[in-house]
Amino acid sequence: MDPDVAVMHEVIEDLRGQLFKVVEPLQDADVNRSYPGLTNTIGILLRHVAGSEDYWISGVAGGGSVDRDRDAEFEHESLKKADLIAALRRSQAATERVLGGMRSEDLRAPVQARRARGVVEATKGFAIMHAIQHLAYHLGQIRLMAALSRREG
Repeated sequence: MDPDVAVMHEVIEDLRGQLFKVVEPLQDADVNRSYPGLTNTIGILLRHVAGSEDYWISGVAGGGSVDRDRDAEFEHESLKKADLIAALRRSQAATERVLGGMRSEDLRAPVQARRARGVVEATKGFAIMHAIQHLAYHLGQIRLMAALSRREG
């Protein structure tokens, strides 16, 4: 793997490893538990993290499909931990394929991405870094919710 891309890969794999470690001891009830004042559950956030990684890395940076129903990622329904882990593993495999074929110079290649404010111009490097910071942000939320679950459970 290209050394510049390998650094990004190392960071996302570290974060993903932390995420799996936090989620591993949880049961389906834990990933579906809601908390007063919070809209999302751990399960919703896991589904969203997978969808976001697919969009930003496989789609935007990798040139794959950018079809995404972001709103559906936040629908409240009973979710199975095993299905969420499988979705995260599929995203991981897709990310491996994209990053494995990327070179340093590709990181500067222009891309377009849909954001809340409309379509924006960015680079492949930005798309990957955005996915990384997004995972880190939601990992923090998931850690807090998992700690609350252990406390209440």
